[in-house]
Amino acid sequence: MEDQSRPHERRRSVRLRASCPCTYTRFDDDGNPYDQRPSRSVNLSLAGVALQSDFPVETGETLKISMALGDDQISFRGKVVHVTPTEDQAFRFGISIGDIGKMDKIALTRFIYYFKPFKAS
Repeated sequence: MEDQSRPHERRRSVRLRASCPCTYTRFDDDGNPYDQRPSRSVNLSLAGVALQSDFPVETGETLKISMALGDDQISFRGKVVHVTPTEDQAFRFGISIGDIGKMDKIALTRFIYYFKPFKAS
């Protein structure tokens, strides 16, 4: 994992580049889950996360994200704010975090602010 935030960042929260395994769940118009796909995080913050997957989603969709952060497993709901195809025929999409439980938010905060990559000596 790569620990980098951007000093000239226009966002309100610190963003950490981190590749963490995730799954996202899509919902139909009645709120019923109908599709679950694997993905990986590209970066994450307390406000949102960028994911990459081989499977597309729609801008405006609400997704449930389950993510492994080290020893913690968190989940939250968020809205897709943008989708960009990548050169390798995958998709990168930004999720604005909308609904996250207190303990999951604490685990996310701890991971973002206290994560230190392992460095071999």
